[in-house]
Amino acid sequence: MEKEKVEQLENLRCQCGKIVCQLDEKIVVIKCRHCKRFIVINTKGIETTSGGEKKVQYLS
Repeated sequence: MEKEKVEQLENLRCQCGKIVCQLDEKIVVIKCRHCKRFIVINTKGIETTSGGEKKVQYLS
């Protein structure tokens, strides 16, 4: 994944403030804190509920 694209993603943070992953409209990106590799999970879409929670629609 291109570095510019990763920087444009929305950060999803834990309650402690650490970044857990980054979100795009249909992509979840997780960076391994040890080897610095990216894990990209493609979805049907990511919605925000009225309570502010993120809800992932999985591919079948």
